[in-house]
Amino acid sequence: MNNVNRTTTVLIVGATGYIGQAVVAEAVRQGYNVIAVARSKKGDSQFAGAELVLADVSDPASMAKVFDRKIDVVISCLACRSGLPKDFDDIDYKATLNVLNAALAAGTKKFILLSAICVRKPELPLQLAKLKMEDELMRSGIDYTIVRPTAYFWVFDAQTRRIAAGKPGFVVGSGDQARHNPIAREDLAEFMVSGIGNSEHRNRIFILGGPEVPENILSHRESLEMIFDVVGKEPRIISIPDWAYTALVRITWFIGLFTRRVAVFSAWLNVVHYYLVNDMRAPGYGTITLRQYLTETYGKKPAA
Repeated sequence: MNNVNRTTTVLIVGATGYIGQAVVAEAVRQGYNVIAVARSKKGDSQFAGAELVLADVSDPASMAKVFDRKIDVVISCLACRSGLPKDFDDIDYKATLNVLNAALAAGTKKFILLSAICVRKPELPLQLAKLKMEDELMRSGIDYTIVRPTAYFWVFDAQTRRIAAGKPGFVVGSGDQARHNPIAREDLAEFMVSGIGNSEHRNRIFILGGPEVPENILSHRESLEMIFDVVGKEPRIISIPDWAYTALVRITWFIGLFTRRVAVFSAWLNVVHYYLVNDMRAPGYGTITLRQYLTETYGKKPAA
């Protein structure tokens, strides 16, 4: 831990999210003065070693108060969790822009933005909102780093729990349309935080994936086969025709015109389909593989 880190204050927004919690922990580990921003105090054990500040990122006045003190670096891990076009625009763009504007007004020197690999082929509201924010950041004049990671390990959790419970896995079409090398949140967090004092990260965009090794470069079908192996179940994979999945998206979209819950489900289905049929390979980083994560999280435990 060096002295520069101890005198550098890092503000993290989106701190309660899947990646945000890991970024807070990594920034604390690297010795920075860390401020984690959350909307409410619902148990801050994940912020051990960091100061918790309550603020509403959607409210410019609330964010301005956060910057009453000297903030050297902002790391934004903000991301919409609901899935409707307006929600993506409100969080991934407008709320993140509120944070940037507050940082600029306060004289903050650096802004690190968590984006997503999918913006390189924008088709969905999620991607358009993230691209707008990237553009605002690059034109702002502040030193920036933009990180576009590939899929996270948590996207496999729902299917893994189903398979561990004895249920089949599902693919769309062949399940081999695209390949990916997912990244662990710990490796992603380490990359983002280590960029704070790295001049080679200044004003650059990084596309980032997990280790480029055979057990971490997988199609969706191969991912499911790995899950069956790890949890000790006989593989049972059901293929849903692409036309049927697309029809389901359209039907739920129509029903969603009348009910928000179905609209959110339809938007989620659309995002899932995008990731299943578009290649998500990215330059490799880190050491944790999907098999390692699955084994440690879901693997069969030896009998006592």
